[in-house]
Amino acid sequence: MQSPMLRALCAVFFISLVSNQSIAQSASEADSKPMEIITVSATPINIDDAGSSVSIITRQDILDRNAASIQSLLREIPGFAVSQQGSHGAVTQVRVRGAEANQVLVMINGIEVNDPAQGSEFDFSQISTNDIERIEIVRGPQSALWGNDAMAGVIHIITMPSAQSNSFDAGIEAGSFSTQRATFAASHGSSRHQTRFSVDYLESDGTNIARSGSEDDGLENLTLSLAGRYAATDNLSLSYTVRHTDKTSEFDSIDFFTTGLPVDADYETNSEYLYSGVALAHSINDTFDHSLKISRTDTDNETSAGNPDKDVTRGVRDSFKYQFNYLGGANRLSLLLEHETEDYEQRGTASFFGDPNQNLDADTDSFAAEYRYDGERFNFSLSGRHDNNSEFDDADSWRMTGNFKLSQATLFASVGESIKNPTFTERFGFFTNFIGNPDLEPEESLHWEIGARTSLLDDKLDLALTYFDADLENEINGFVFDSGTGGFTSANVDGESERSGVELELGYSHSEQFDLKATYTYLDATQEDFNGGDITEVRRPEHTGSIAMNYRWQQAGLHFSASYTGTQEDDFFPPFPPYQERVELDAFTLVSLSGYYNVNELVTVTARLENITDEDYEQVYGFESPGIGGYLGLRLKW
Repeated sequence: MQSPMLRALCAVFFISLVSNQSIAQSASEADSKPMEIITVSATPINIDDAGSSVSIITRQDILDRNAASIQSLLREIPGFAVSQQGSHGAVTQVRVRGAEANQVLVMINGIEVNDPAQGSEFDFSQISTNDIERIEIVRGPQSALWGNDAMAGVIHIITMPSAQSNSFDAGIEAGSFSTQRATFAASHGSSRHQTRFSVDYLESDGTNIARSGSEDDGLENLTLSLAGRYAATDNLSLSYTVRHTDKTSEFDSIDFFTTGLPVDADYETNSEYLYSGVALAHSINDTFDHSLKISRTDTDNETSAGNPDKDVTRGVRDSFKYQFNYLGGANRLSLLLEHETEDYEQRGTASFFGDPNQNLDADTDSFAAEYRYDGERFNFSLSGRHDNNSEFDDADSWRMTGNFKLSQATLFASVGESIKNPTFTERFGFFTNFIGNPDLEPEESLHWEIGARTSLLDDKLDLALTYFDADLENEINGFVFDSGTGGFTSANVDGESERSGVELELGYSHSEQFDLKATYTYLDATQEDFNGGDITEVRRPEHTGSIAMNYRWQQAGLHFSASYTGTQEDDFFPPFPPYQERVELDAFTLVSLSGYYNVNELVTVTARLENITDEDYEQVYGFESPGIGGYLGLRLKW
């Protein structure tokens, strides 16, 4: 809070706030049109005008699936590869277009939620769906606006209420693996104030993630959320978010001495996540507006893994952002100042590999700008960012997009250069037999895409085709064997890692009763190994695809979906030389069926079947995934 940049941007905001009381449309009023706002741009933009690949998951998509988590929904997004380390509640990674999981920025209501204490990734197993209104996904280079975590894209989870009405929602669900879920939400809405408080509790005995044994690995997850927006005047609004999750997940040990595979053990990790933020948006007049956002991400992970003391990692990120916008007809200019601090704490038992007890911190001051031209048939944007890092050399990112509308189609393209800083874990982590490397250099990526979108059959059929290509330099390999210590460390790989592919999307809406979506992605992701040869990157399937169908009657609905994940490679660490080898994970198809029946305006009965074919599959080598599961629930709304 003592940063000169922070004091300056606060002063600019509040001086303008008190000195100009012109009544104009505020930036927050644009938030009332959620279907037009996407995170691809510094200011609200219509999806049809975007120069990047964009996907939307709506509240109705979540209700159609009766989804307790969003992993199954993300499998149906082009370019996405989901890896869950075993049973429900196990660590879940999402890779976009062949990038690493920590190269994708995840936000909740504009708050960056990548965990600085867990390799700068976001664990998707923690996210509940009870309060999610919408998920906006933008693929491609986004660091020019959103910083180093957004190298491959942005996933923006929005829980802000939109309805101007008062309501209560409650639900219960029970099913396979002794799973129980209870939800509650209370919403208040008026012309000035919309707010929602929600509770989501999920408990499950889980399944055995090891190939042998019989001990199940369960989950307990409680999420409390409060989010809202208050319009103090026609030109001044306040948005706020507080979200707390308490999650306990059980996991197995690794048999380092015999098989190198998971083996039954009574281990567990307790994680607490707190995401909070407040934003002030002020419209000066018809031409100028600005906003000030303050947010905090606070995570605490405690692991009991057979040691006398718990292994602990904690991370805190504080972010302060000031944005000023010029809105001049078809021309728009946005200027952004940002100050971010990250604190990292690690506690554990000292061993031969080192002492894990340490406290570290880093801070970044950033300046970014975006110019955008919005014409009737042509849209163009150019953005750039400069980061002043306390731990690394200063870095620059940039991005350019174009969108051209023809009579029957829209052509779009984007290109950008992004930076990804090494994480605290990669630089200083000590756990099991991993030793951090403080001499790592940032990764650099040049990423471009070109695509087309069109609507046919009186706008009933939507098609999109995209080609993408990304070259990554200085890629950080987090599993490099260190012969001196007998453990593993991180190191920058010489040469380039290449990721390219094709994404295909199809959406067909025959009527309000029936709709269909299908996707397919081809991915070629390789990296240069330490011997100079090209090898396929792990957990990046070459082929993925999905199909989802909805049919609705007057009082009921039925949803069918199937997602295909092709063969992929993974790393395996046997207890004897060569200590690291490549293995292949078999392809698998997950089929699900869900439905609902509205008994009356108050009561809805829900049902869901997952993995109907009882597929036996692994998303991470050696970690068994759940088999067939069935769930029955009841939703109330009044």
